[in-house]
This record gives sequence, C-alpha cells and structure tokens, in this order.
Amino acid sequence: MTYLINRHVTTTLAAVITAVGVLSQPVAAAPYFEGKTIIVQVPSGSGGTYHVYCQIVQRNIGRHIPGQPKTVIQNRPGGGGAKSAAYMAKVAPKNGSVIAMIAPGTITTPLVRNVKFNAREFNWLGAVAARSSGIWMWHTSGITTLQQLKDKQTTIATTGFSSGGSVVPRMINSLLGTKMKLIYGYKGGGALNLSVEREETQGRWNFRSGFTGVRPTWLPQKKVVAVIATGPRDPLMKGVPHLRDMLKDGSVEQKMYDVIGMNFEVGQAFYVPPGTPKKIVAILTKAFADMIADPRTKADILKRGIEFSPKSAKEIRTEIAKGFDAVTPEVLKGLKGIYTKKKS
Repeated sequence: MTYLINRHVTTTLAAVITAVGVLSQPVAAAPYFEGKTIIVQVPSGSGGTYHVYCQIVQRNIGRHIPGQPKTVIQNRPGGGGAKSAAYMAKVAPKNGSVIAMIAPGTITTPLVRNVKFNAREFNWLGAVAARSSGIWMWHTSGITTLQQLKDKQTTIATTGFSSGGSVVPRMINSLLGTKMKLIYGYKGGGALNLSVEREETQGRWNFRSGFTGVRPTWLPQKKVVAVIATGPRDPLMKGVPHLRDMLKDGSVEQKMYDVIGMNFEVGQAFYVPPGTPKKIVAILTKAFADMIADPRTKADILKRGIEFSPKSAKEIRTEIAKGFDAVTPEVLKGLKGIYTKKKS
C-alpha cells in the first residue's frame, strides 16, 4: 500500500514538474504584422500604370509577410507625386503600416525646391520595374520628329510640377530648344490619356509600358508616336533618338540628364518612411524580394501587360547615390532653372 501511495505521489510530482517546465518556456511571439492592415499608397490618381503597379504589390506582398496582414490600396495624388512623398516623410506612421511607391521625377526634387521630404532618407524595399519612356505625340498632331517639336509649339498634358511627365518636357525644352507647352493639373495617367485621346492636348511624356498596360491598342495601331526616348534603353523603341545621345559627352547638359534620368533608372520603387525601425524594414524588404521572386507575381504583372524589370533595395540605393554624385554647382544651377516655376 505504501508502495502504491509513493508511486502515485511520484507520478503526480513528475507531472507537476513537467507542467511547470512547460509553462516556464518562452511563448513564441505572434508575427509582428499578424492581424494588421498595410496600406499601399499610389502617388497619383487611378487609371494609369502607377495604380496598376501598386495593385500588383498590394495583391501579392501580403502572402510573403509573416502573419499575412490584410492589404488595401490608397490613392494620394498631388504635385506630381510630391504630396505622397511629403506625407510619407512627415505624417505616415513609422510602423510599416503604409508602403508607398515613388513617382519617378520626385526623387531629385529636394535638390532644387523646398519640399517636405528627402528621398535619400526613405527606406527602400525594391522596385517592380525600371521602364523605358519618352515623349509621345497623338497621331493627329502631325508631330513625328524632334525638329517639328522645335519649329512648332505643341501642348503636353501633365499632372503636377514635380512629376516625370512635367520635369522631362521642361528639361528637353531647356536643353534642345523645343517648344512644348505644358498643361498642368491632370490627376493621373488615366486623365492624361483621355486628354490626349480627346485632343485637348497633343501628347505626353510616358513610359512605353504605360500604354501597353492601360491602352493596349494604341501602340499597335500607331495612335501615339514616340519622338524622343528617355530612361533605360529599350530595343522596342529602336530608331527613336535618345535624349542622352543628343547631349555632348561629359557636358553639364548631359550630367543634368543623368541626375534627372536617375529617377527612371530607379523606376517603380517602393519604400517606407524614414524612422521606421530596422527590424520592420528588414521584414518588408525580405517580403518584397520574395514577392518579386514568386512566379505568381511575374505572371500577374505580365497578364496586366506591363513591364517586369525589377531592382533590389541595394540597387536602388546605388542608383540614387550615383545620380546625386553627378551634381556639381553648374549642374545644380541648370536643374534649378528646370524645377523653378516661372512667374507669369
């Protein structure tokens, strides 16, 4: 009987010791993003490929983030992307809950204008594509050559003063003597395309895949004609003169192009605000890289008819550093002329 009691006590004591041991083990913390919602912010209105690229990220990145948070999309147009960048720098929470895409053209804006952001301070996650681009004229405009842009005033639709679609035509006017008149105020790529299609304006600066993604018949039907190429070289724009090639090697003008052109070498890049904890940035950077490597993401992009030419966070930082390294006092003076609003 004593043996039975002792055996029972021993068994009970062992069970208690085991339970205490289990309870004393550290409980695995839930993933940081579990139960949270991430906003993917578009730096323009809807209807264009900026919105499409943000949709791609919004629909694909969540499954690569531990905890699989919900994701939603938000448009914040204004200033050609400057409004979105300023929000991210000064207002957006620094907890990974808002990811934004940079509007190409705005990275260099702080060099020459008093704005409330510094793109070099953003925490870059990666880019979905670095796209070729150019000045495209509507087929009824009668403009098909650079010389015609010099001889005749044409109207170019654009969004805000800091957008690529505004900066590039002003740069071309300054460097090559063309007579493009910019019509500001459109809220995004969709509105710009409608303006050209309705012949309110005669053309616009755009990415080649900016048409393939939302106006897939325009290029095959030659509704728009590329007159000058900018950004990464594109074999599908063969025969279109590239702006950089028209500028003297090593000249101030060519360096001005290199500074502004850096925006397009960076491409459709995504970031979170400065001040976001490194641990959160690391989670999101890995998730972005995993998303890009996922065949489902590439298939989603190609299905939408847009370009897939990704860049890593490290490559983006390198491109930005290279662009800013090209800035000299002479280059800066020239850039200020392009970025400064003329008094009427």
